[in-house]
Amino acid sequence: MGGHPIRLGIVDDHPVFRVGLIRTLERQAGIKVVWELGSATDLIQTVAASPVDAVLLDLNLGPAQDSLGATRALIQRHPRIKVIVISALLDSEAAAAAKAAGASGYIPKDLAVSEMVAALRAVMSNQVGDAAFTDFLVNSAGAKRARTVPDLGLTRREQEVLAELRRGRSNREIASRLGVSIATVSKHVQQVLKKLNVRNRGQAVARFDAEAGRRPYA
Repeated sequence: MGGHPIRLGIVDDHPVFRVGLIRTLERQAGIKVVWELGSATDLIQTVAASPVDAVLLDLNLGPAQDSLGATRALIQRHPRIKVIVISALLDSEAAAAAKAAGASGYIPKDLAVSEMVAALRAVMSNQVGDAAFTDFLVNSAGAKRARTVPDLGLTRREQEVLAELRRGRSNREIASRLGVSIATVSKHVQQVLKKLNVRNRGQAVARFDAEAGRRPYA
């Protein structure tokens, strides 16, 4: 980067997560967050007006938003910009789809700050190839325990909530991480229990482990 800070744009529809990520990154030397967006609707125009070196783009931006389509469109217009997909889902298939769309990396949202920053710097310095899509999924502390999320008939948001339940997080903690209200999380939890035909969170996690062919946490 020639001694210049890495200029970042962030696209994520979760305001709480977005603010937390910005504060975290701005404390890191050599990284500057230039702008933030809650959707990909104005991504091309924003990049044209305020150039960046990389865009951290949430995989799941909500209804009527196509993150991978936005990735392809951005890279077509600005091939020098690196798109790094971030997601609450530790999903190898999603990582493969991001790679096929032209993204330079796939980073799970639950990586420790030091790991996320290291991953970002590695991608920006071209020190990683396919590792950007595999090592961050397989070798991170969180990913060792949850590499993929079985579909189980759940929506993507419900899959995110189920993944957080498996990590032992409360509704309040999940709400903070996903940038939604506690009431919204409660509704998602109830839908997860209903769709999995279980009575409580523990049974939902057990069903998750059974479907994924993994043993529960020790």
